[in-house]
Amino acid sequence: MEAVQFIGKKSGRTLYRFVMSGDEYAETHDEGAGGCVMCGAEVCGGVEPDARKYECEVCGGNGVYGLEELLLMGYIRLVDEAGAE
Repeated sequence: MEAVQFIGKKSGRTLYRFVMSGDEYAETHDEGAGGCVMCGAEVCGGVEPDARKYECEVCGGNGVYGLEELLLMGYIRLVDEAGAE
């Protein structure tokens, strides 16, 4: 999972989206993974798929979301192994 920085339209803050393959999504989904939209940290376990605003151990912000929630919010872009959408 790769974190990509962008500027939020409403907030004007720097946020992060994640890019991953469909296979990587399936593997990490079963492990309880998530990601922090505030700092781009990947959380490798203990996150419910529908988690919202969990505290991040890296930045301390409430920006950790489960993989399903990130996908629904448009914060995950699925690509094939070659990097194409």
